[in-house]
Amino acid sequence: MKIKTIALGLLLASTTLTQAATANIWATIPFIRGADLCAYKQAYSQTRMEYMREMTYMASDLMESGAKGSEALQMLKTFDALYDKNIRLATQNKYLDVTLENTLKGYLSQYYSQYPVTEKKINFRHINNIRSVINAISNGQRIGNLEADAYELLDYVAYGSYSLAPNCRGNIQVTLTLVGPDGFTQTFEGTGKPNVVMSQIASRLFEVFQRTQFPSTLDLGNYSIRLVGAPNGNVGTTHNPSLAARTCARRGARLPSEEELEVISEYGDWNGGVSIGRSVWAVRSGSSAMVYHPGLRNPSPVRHMSAVNTRKFRYYCVQ
Repeated sequence: MKIKTIALGLLLASTTLTQAATANIWATIPFIRGADLCAYKQAYSQTRMEYMREMTYMASDLMESGAKGSEALQMLKTFDALYDKNIRLATQNKYLDVTLENTLKGYLSQYYSQYPVTEKKINFRHINNIRSVINAISNGQRIGNLEADAYELLDYVAYGSYSLAPNCRGNIQVTLTLVGPDGFTQTFEGTGKPNVVMSQIASRLFEVFQRTQFPSTLDLGNYSIRLVGAPNGNVGTTHNPSLAARTCARRGARLPSEEELEVISEYGDWNGGVSIGRSVWAVRSGSSAMVYHPGLRNPSPVRHMSAVNTRKFRYYCVQ
């Protein structure tokens, strides 16, 4: 499953954190149970008159099917009691916080297996001795205490919340908040079945921390190159490669050459590079600004912009 596909529909609401080279996160992630949004919706989605009208229709249907009035009433009471019982069982949520924490870590491990990296940037770290960790697990307790000087060992502390989603179809709504040493927070949110909702948050975490951040320096063997990105701090888009070249020049940088674009792509988005993919890119060719089309290899992917059937080009600047 691709990261971008998993991340669709995932909301990122945040105050921008200062991005660390690696994110050492406290291994214990407490989750707080929030309000039951399903029950809230049900309680306020109908007026008392509407609820009574619906129960009357149901009783009439039962009586038309042959049930007596008293029998229909008893059946309605039984159905209502069973529904309430199922809701109570489903909302006990015993140990759901532990499940959410561990599935988040499990999905991140899967992503690192699926997308091998030279530097793993997300790590969960215990700051207590191993004996206290084992004792807590044996006693069914949350692991470890957070000391006052925890940020000397950690980059972030995480906590979360969960609640039944308002669609009343067994989904839960989960938020995960990272707190940096300066107090700024970044919150990730996902909604889905308990066994998959954390994949959404894990996907976004992986993308935010593992994807190439500008500026980024790569060692290309015989020299190093610094990727400074576009003015938006990321990969930019332009309708004319010459305009992109002038934008880079104003930043004391330039467009990458064809060879540099290809070598940087080999590193990939998760290892400090930028993948070419299927996009058309603005590049430097000699003293001219040209475009690189990965689908046009014969005789060369480097073309004049008039030779390709698009007017939307991606670019980044290098030094």
